[in-house]
Amino acid sequence: MSLTNHDIERISRKLDLPIIGVFSKDELVLEKPQIGTYHINLSDSGKAGSHWTMFKIFSDKDREGASDKTKTSKKETNALYFDSFGIDMPIEVKNFLKPFRPITWSNRHIQNVNSEVCGWYNLLLDYALEHRQVGKTYLEDYEKFLESWSDSTTENTKLLKERFKKIN
Repeated sequence: MSLTNHDIERISRKLDLPIIGVFSKDELVLEKPQIGTYHINLSDSGKAGSHWTMFKIFSDKDREGASDKTKTSKKETNALYFDSFGIDMPIEVKNFLKPFRPITWSNRHIQNVNSEVCGWYNLLLDYALEHRQVGKTYLEDYEKFLESWSDSTTENTKLLKERFKKIN
């Protein structure tokens, strides 16, 4: 089931996720980077949506249980990018995230190209990063999330549904 921007916002609030907003890729030039999650539609604004991706700006100092809760400096802030098709980020996202280089991203293709569940993968990743912290860093948990999927995109659709039922 495909998600709208309103669905992503509503579900993010329900799951207590640190959403900054839902944007078309061309709208990022109007925004200032801040810590939190950005859901990005790869279509330009005013056009029908095509595919949801996400990126997260974060500091490991902000994680639950972090010992050092002093103010986070820009130097301690990082970013990660996720596309369930495993495609590199568009130039608009690269430009927006320029201050956070290098940007971690994955070329792992976990979503079936015939499905419209990209928004659900993004929400599940954000949930895992915020509420299922098992590693010491966001990047460790990002890697664990990516490793948890099958090489079969059809199997991953089933796994996605099962995993989302557990948190919803």
